[in-house]
Amino acid sequence: MPLGVTMARAEIMTWEPGAHASTFGGNPVCLAAALETVRLLQEKYVANSAIIGEFLKAKIEGLMERHETITAVRGRGLMIGVQMATPQLRDAVIDACFYRGLLVLGAGPSTIRLSPPLIIDEEQAEFAAATLSAAISDIA
Repeated sequence: MPLGVTMARAEIMTWEPGAHASTFGGNPVCLAAALETVRLLQEKYVANSAIIGEFLKAKIEGLMERHETITAVRGRGLMIGVQMATPQLRDAVIDACFYRGLLVLGAGPSTIRLSPPLIIDEEQAEFAAATLSAAISDIA
C-alpha cells in the first residue's frame, strides 16, 4: 500500500493549508494498513525478531566449529553478519546460497549479511543456517 510521510521540526512546518500536497497522503486504506502494521510490530514482530534473532545467531555461531572459514558472527535481532576469511569466499558463498534458495547479501569486504523478514520462524531460521553451512561446505 503506497504511503508517504513527511516529518520535520515544528518550526520548519509553517506551510499554509493547501501549500503542499502528497501523492500518497491521506488515503484511508493506506493509513489503515499503516496502523495495522505498527500494531503488529508492537504486539508481535519486534519481539519475534529478538527471539528468532538470538536463535539464528546461536545456530550460525555453532557453524564456526565446522567451518574455520567463518571468522566472526555478529548482529542484533535478525540483522546478522557472518564474516568469512576472504572476500572471494564470501562472494562464492553468497552465490551458492542463492542457488540453494537462500537470499543473503554482502556487507563490507568479507561479511555475509542475513536480514530475514520479521515474521521468520524457527523452521525457516534452521533452513537458513543449514543452507549457509551447506553452501560453505560446497565452496571450501
